[in-house]
Amino acid sequence: MAYLIVLAAVLARFAPHPADFSPVFGALLFGGACLKKRDSVWFPVAILAASDYALTTMIYGEHFAWFYLLDWLGFAAVALIGWWLRDRITVRRVLAAALAGPTVFFIVSNFAVWLGGHLYPLTAAGLTACYVAALPFFGNSLAAGVLFSGVLFGGYEFYRRRVQRERSAVPAASTSA
Repeated sequence: MAYLIVLAAVLARFAPHPADFSPVFGALLFGGACLKKRDSVWFPVAILAASDYALTTMIYGEHFAWFYLLDWLGFAAVALIGWWLRDRITVRRVLAAALAGPTVFFIVSNFAVWLGGHLYPLTAAGLTACYVAALPFFGNSLAAGVLFSGVLFGGYEFYRRRVQRERSAVPAASTSA
């Protein structure tokens, strides 16, 4: 079930949405926390990488640049933040991770944009301008990270408890004849 949740959250990127307001960060955190540890980074990052490539080349009609690979490194970092949730998923910890994930990605991805050298000069002033220009998108990322992390973790916990309740309500098979 957790794999399907991550897949559905990533595929939601193809639906119309405000800029940087999608379930991506929630999916990465959820994947990091709930998938088998061996799959918790590569699986969501691979799906995101494939969706990035499709969106960039087929939907937006742009060329895929080498520095997009750094975005995938940022995605992996967010999934690794999800590992912190593995031992104990609480509202407070999910909220902290939902704020930390988009923040790490903001730092990595905008560094990549600056490093690409097409929009900003490769100077300290250019790097600063890059980060300042991205602040409105960062606000959307934070809001989406908090909202969708809450939806994914909360929905999964609701589902998990419901299944446990149903299993405990089923009487054990009688052994008497």
